[in-house]
Amino acid sequence: MLSNRFAALALAATVLTMPALAEDKTKDAPAAPSAEQTLRLKDLDATRINPNQITIEFEYDGGACEQVGPAEVGELVDGTLSVTFPTISTAEVCTMQVVEIEVEQTIQAEHIVSKVDVTLNAPDGKTIASGTTDVDHD
Repeated sequence: MLSNRFAALALAATVLTMPALAEDKTKDAPAAPSAEQTLRLKDLDATRINPNQITIEFEYDGGACEQVGPAEVGELVDGTLSVTFPTISTAEVCTMQVVEIEVEQTIQAEHIVSKVDVTLNAPDGKTIASGTTDVDHD
């Protein structure tokens, strides 16, 4: 009879401590990024190669079955040119393998452009990554 009471107490103690143990494990875990958060482009550079053109270079971690399409030049506001790079899927079925993708494209840009604000978009139009950098003169 006494052993049944000890077993019941041990079971009750275990049941009561399980939620606390589970809470401690998740408390220290990093939070998953929300859908609204975007990544920064790696090694973003913009270099003026002549009075009317700028070469933009960057890297990002993307899918093995995606590539970056031609840059879409947007508005010029106070010397900062908005440039969007769309991505396209290269396969209907693809593994989720992450690879580093390097991008280098030359765009038309007036001589008054001093900065570029770059956005990388997924095929569905959502922003994957972004960054801003000054235009260097070659």
